[in-house]
Amino acid sequence: MNQVLLTLGALTLGGSAAVFLLSLTSRSTRGRYGAKWRCWAWLLLCLRLALPFPLMPRWEARAPFQMDVPPTPVITPGPTMPGQSPAVPPSTGSAQSGQTPPAGPADGSSVTPPDGSAPLPPVEAKSSRSISLAHILLWIWLAGAAAATVWNLRAHFRFLNYLRRWASPVTDAEAVLAFNRLGDQLELDRRPRLLVCQGLKVPMLAGIFRPAILLPQGNISGEELGFSLLHELTHYRRRDIWLKSLSMWVSTLHWFNPFMWYMMRLVERDTELACDEDALRRLSPEDYSPYGQTILAAVARLQNRERIETDE
Repeated sequence: MNQVLLTLGALTLGGSAAVFLLSLTSRSTRGRYGAKWRCWAWLLLCLRLALPFPLMPRWEARAPFQMDVPPTPVITPGPTMPGQSPAVPPSTGSAQSGQTPPAGPADGSSVTPPDGSAPLPPVEAKSSRSISLAHILLWIWLAGAAAATVWNLRAHFRFLNYLRRWASPVTDAEAVLAFNRLGDQLELDRRPRLLVCQGLKVPMLAGIFRPAILLPQGNISGEELGFSLLHELTHYRRRDIWLKSLSMWVSTLHWFNPFMWYMMRLVERDTELACDEDALRRLSPEDYSPYGQTILAAVARLQNRERIETDE
């Protein structure tokens, strides 16, 4: 138990330092591969923080040439004949030196003297049910992790119910044609589902085991539709949703550490930047500006919706 808490503390301290350093390097590495290598760094960091247990077993150190000494056998005195003194086993000197013999076994059983008299009363053992600070800290951590897990699962299942009610396959020929053309361009053997969902403001990729690209209902078309599908299919090709889910799990385990919640925002930012870098490499220079305007317009619509929901 203490080992789990020590490992958790060491991981959260080391992880906080790594998050701080990566946040600093993100300001100085804005080159072509800056966000891409940071995503790999986030992946390695999240994989280690996702398991708050020691990776290697601890072995007890032993002195060289140490030998195991067998226990000293206990000699039980045999029966005595009438008029004969009982046999006394070899003493270690405790009786001769005047030391008081032990009162009895620690498990509370009665002791029978060797002369056959009445047994002595049992000795009460000390209670060891005291709750230590390690128990309290461990239960607090588990309770917080369980509460955060329930909160995230509740939000996930609510979103799934929303999709079952309002999402439907895309029937627009232009969207299906653009989706298939971009899938061939990205060389995707397996592709996500293409759904249209009422109430969405921006396209998004959702789902880990059954991924789907969700399009707003009747809001985008033409060049904007193509750039949006390219962006979401690049997310799918990079498997960014797995990294985001892993960072959410890490923040759930380390719920008490604000650096882990800050890491989720950094992972979200770097996955978007890396996705844009990959998408721009497949476009001509003339399309850079329209692609950037499409992404910025989607971000503005999303922030506007979040602001309205906050005010309500």
